[in-house]
Amino acid sequence: MGLVQIFLAIILSIFLLILGVSAQQQTENTQQIDSIAANKELRGHGSAENVHSITKHHDKGNGHHAMKKKHHSFSKQFLSAHNKIRKMYDEPPLRWNKKLARYARRWAVKRAFDCRMVHSYGPYGENLFWAKHDHWTPSEAVKSWVEEKKYYDPWKKACAQGHMCGHYTQVVWRETKRVGCARIKCKNGGLYVICVYDPPGNYVNESPFGNPPRIPEFALIPFP
Repeated sequence: MGLVQIFLAIILSIFLLILGVSAQQQTENTQQIDSIAANKELRGHGSAENVHSITKHHDKGNGHHAMKKKHHSFSKQFLSAHNKIRKMYDEPPLRWNKKLARYARRWAVKRAFDCRMVHSYGPYGENLFWAKHDHWTPSEAVKSWVEEKKYYDPWKKACAQGHMCGHYTQVVWRETKRVGCARIKCKNGGLYVICVYDPPGNYVNESPFGNPPRIPEFALIPFP
């Protein structure tokens, strides 16, 4: 083999070596580009962890909606129970008031740890209820207040000596127009209920049936 042939063989080998290295590098670049594209696609659609987080957030939203729906149901029960009694006495129906309901709930939250029967002494009329167990419904709480009717003398405009009847007279107070209530489970067990009324009732020597009082016949019948 002559020198020229040997020289050409060396050049050809170098050329083939360069082509091989170039092809390998191109393959690696292609794989890297594909990997980057795949990562971008994954970030665009969200990882499994992010999807799970969104799902949890959605669940919280459903829980909040359920809680709101529950409170709405309680408010309807409180209002219906009041107006059912007031209708018996030919009293104008009450309207549910969100401001009063917020006031009632704030006070209930403050009392949640001990559930003591302590009034807020705010600018509104106020009825409180406490039970050892938490199954009592809004209607049952209102009914317990109205059962004090048997202790109220509409002619003397006063309670029987040694008995309470102010919860009953506030429920049927003719001049009261708005009500808002809250119902909360006590931290130490039991149930706490508060309803607030505007304008307030229970003024001394005044009748819940107006002035002059228009005492309905039903008011003279013992509560069943």
